[in-house]
Amino acid sequence: MRRNILKQLIQGIIIGFAFISGMGGGTVAVLMGIYDDLVRGVADFNKNPKYSIKILWPWIVGAIIGVGALVYPIQLAIEHFPIPTTALIVGLTIGGLREITKITHKKANYKNILFAFIAMLFAAAIGVISWFSSSSGTLASLGANEIIIAFVIGFVESAAIVAPGISGTQFLLAIGYLNAVLALVTGLFSGGSIVTNVVLIFIIAIGFLVGVIAVSKIMKFFLTKYRIPTYFVLLGFIVGSIFACFVNGDIKTSYVIFSPWTSASLWTIIVSVVLLVSGFVLSYFLLKYVESQKSEANNKNEEMENSNGMGN
Repeated sequence: MRRNILKQLIQGIIIGFAFISGMGGGTVAVLMGIYDDLVRGVADFNKNPKYSIKILWPWIVGAIIGVGALVYPIQLAIEHFPIPTTALIVGLTIGGLREITKITHKKANYKNILFAFIAMLFAAAIGVISWFSSSSGTLASLGANEIIIAFVIGFVESAAIVAPGISGTQFLLAIGYLNAVLALVTGLFSGGSIVTNVVLIFIIAIGFLVGVIAVSKIMKFFLTKYRIPTYFVLLGFIVGSIFACFVNGDIKTSYVIFSPWTSASLWTIIVSVVLLVSGFVLSYFLLKYVESQKSEANNKNEEMENSNGMGN
């Protein structure tokens, strides 16, 4: 029993790392073979809450630990090296797309392509609107707008756990609120407005919990009834979000480094390209390795079952 809990805690930590790094918590959950259990546990919470809590709590605690461990490093990286850090996160996200493209491969038709295109435009439009509406997203007060935005962020962020391929960090980058959310957490330990931060974090958490339950039920329905079109929508949304990561209100001011053009501008581009490619390679081959290990384990289990069947 203790060994299972420890294993689930470690799995949760890995999901937390993936959630905030750009690989996508849902993608890693699929590869570790726990995605169905997670979705089922959340979707059936209303029917049997005690059973769901018993199943989910080690993964939840582990995910919180994983996210917490990377919050401050990512905030520093975004603050001091916004464009290269964004490129790294985008690279990690692109590498994680292999889990979706495996499903959508050779399944394209005009309807699925249309679904993907609409989702892509929607995600890209979020970044464009953010670019022209403000210089940067902020969560520094308890106004009505901030409270609503905090809840929506929590709600939508839940999709990064529930839906394979979606990155929570990438989504926050796309809408220009990654810095704002990271600042809420680190502000608790660096002299920020503790009451405001705690309240907004609590609102984000409520939005996240509501979103996890709602999105789990939605994903359970659509993956059962419309599996392939749903994955095309996810693919389009992620591709559009990649564009929005580089075109949003939060990163807009960072492009001042290119005007005027200097050696620092050139090095920013070089480092960004290297990090994007490195993120892609790391994510792609890490997920591929985990998948191969899972496949080998399944093959061994099948061989053992077959040998036991022959022995009987």
